[in-house]
Amino acid sequence: MADTPDPNKPNAPSSDSHEPIPLEPADPHQSEPSSTPGKAEIDSPGLLDDFEPGADFDTDPELERVVKGIPVDEAGEPLSPPTGKVVADADSATPAGEPISSQASWRLPAAIGAFVTLTAAVFAGIYADNTIWAFVLITIYWAILHTATGVGALVITAVLLGRPIGHFEGAAARMFLVVSLFLVVFRLDIPIPLHFEETILAAAAYFGGLVFAFRLAPRDAAVVAGAHFGLVLLVGVGSLLSSVIQAGAVVGAVG
Repeated sequence: MADTPDPNKPNAPSSDSHEPIPLEPADPHQSEPSSTPGKAEIDSPGLLDDFEPGADFDTDPELERVVKGIPVDEAGEPLSPPTGKVVADADSATPAGEPISSQASWRLPAAIGAFVTLTAAVFAGIYADNTIWAFVLITIYWAILHTATGVGALVITAVLLGRPIGHFEGAAARMFLVVSLFLVVFRLDIPIPLHFEETILAAAAYFGGLVFAFRLAPRDAAVVAGAHFGLVLLVGVGSLLSSVIQAGAVVGAVG
C-alpha cells in the first residue's frame, strides 16, 4: 500500500500553494497592449493585396467562358479559334450592317467606265457586219440602261441582305464600270468556233468587276449578279412584247 504524504513534513505540498481559479468570464473589452499606441498589430496580409489595382470584381471571367461556351486549355486560358475557320467566315459574307458601297468616290470609276464603254462601242462598230452606227449606239444605250438595272439590283440586294446601300453616287459609278467591262468583252470577236464564248467571258469579267469594284464577298456578289440578271430578263421580255405588239399592229393595218 502506498504511503500517504504526511502533511506535517516540510516537503509535503501545502494546500495554500495553488492560486484560486477565477470563475467569472474575462472582460471582452480588455485587450493586450500593442507595441504602438493607437495602432493594432496584424501580421497576416490583407485580403486584396494579391489583386491588381483597378481589378474588376463585378464580372467573373470563368463563369462567362462557361456560359458563352469558349473553349479553354488545361491551364484554363481561352483558346483562340482555328485560323482556317476565321478565314472561311470572313470570306463567306460581308458583316451585316456594312454598306454595300462603302466608298463615296465616283469620278474615277465613272471616267474609267466611260472609257471602257467607248472602247466597247468601237469594237461593236469594227466587228459589225452592217449598220455600224446602230451597233455603236446600241452598245452605249445598253451601258446606260443596264447601269440603271444594276443599281436596281444593288437595291434589291440591300433589302435581301438587310444592309444599307451606302453612297449612291459611288454605287452607280462602280456599277457603270462593271457593266462596261461586260460590254467590252461581249463585243470582242474571239476566233473560237462557238457562239457563246464572248457571253461566258463577259459574265466572268462582270462578276470579277463586282467583287473588285464593290469589295464584296463572292456570296454577296452572286446575289447582286442574280438580281441584275433577273432585271435584265424582265427588261428583255418587255422589249420583246413591245415588238410583238408593234408587229401585230402593222399586220393589222396592212390587212
